Amino acid sequence: MIRLPPLTALRAFDAAVRAGNFTRAGETLHVTQGAVSRQIRQLEDWLGKPLFLRQPQGLTLTPAGSLLAQSLESAFGTIQDAVVQIGSLGSRQRIAVNVPETFASRWLAPRLGAFRSRHPDIDLTITTNAVANLREAQQFDCLVLFLDQPWTKGACRLLRQEHYVAVASPELWRDGAPPSLESATLLHVLAGPKERLPLWENWFASLGLRHIDARPGIAFSTMDQAINAALSGAGVAVVDAPMVARELAEQRLRRIGNHELTARHGYWFVEPREPAQRAPAHRAVVALFQAWLLESSHAPVLAP
Repeated sequence: MIRLPPLTALRAFDAAVRAGNFTRAGETLHVTQGAVSRQIRQLEDWLGKPLFLRQPQGLTLTPAGSLLAQSLESAFGTIQDAVVQIGSLGSRQRIAVNVPETFASRWLAPRLGAFRSRHPDIDLTITTNAVANLREAQQFDCLVLFLDQPWTKGACRLLRQEHYVAVASPELWRDGAPPSLESATLLHVLAGPKERLPLWENWFASLGLRHIDARPGIAFSTMDQAINAALSGAGVAVVDAPMVARELAEQRLRRIGNHELTARHGYWFVEPREPAQRAPAHRAVVALFQAWLLESSHAPVLAP
């Protein structure tokens, strides 16, 4: 294990970088200017490299000092966040979360028990409102948005991309054969009042089936509705595999072939407010929720 420099020396260096000189750094740390200077000299001796160029007009970081300063800013920030999170443990916090309808009903709801078991002091208010701009987004502490690229109006991180499979009810099989895609009723998902997501167009193109017309069929406002229609035997659907994990495991839906397709669209975690607009404890709770979403998004699909 690599031996690290003394923490007091690292704190003195960080304070000097932020303050711009040893005198103000000493005031921040409640020690003398000489004490800060000695700590930094000891750190430079320990590292074997100068960290500052001491000039009449002030301090200038050397390349080694610049590298250390960047690392310490990240490291001390991580420690500070952890301390805030620890301090908020045991006190109830509530965050407002807005997510797409299908994500809420088919992905998030079955996992909320696991979240509550891990974080019993965090209460959630979950809505599925349509969000068109930053002002609408700022009503919430965080959002999950269904997008084909990052949202540019807030801190944004990809949870996962959609992973498509074609499914239908077992009642549509005949003599062990799946329904023919050329004659089956295609179930579509709308992307707006008149526009459809090109799920079937992309599916046929990925299989090289350019002779099949992807336009006819029944269109629904959400994927959840299309899945329910497929469960009832109304037709065949291309859906996000994790959204139908239980139905496939229980054989209430069956896959049509083994073909799979990773889409451009995915689910993105968005924080619409600047960190300064939220209390540290509240930011810490949102960070815990984001970490849980990321972990759960990459975990195996749920068993029935």
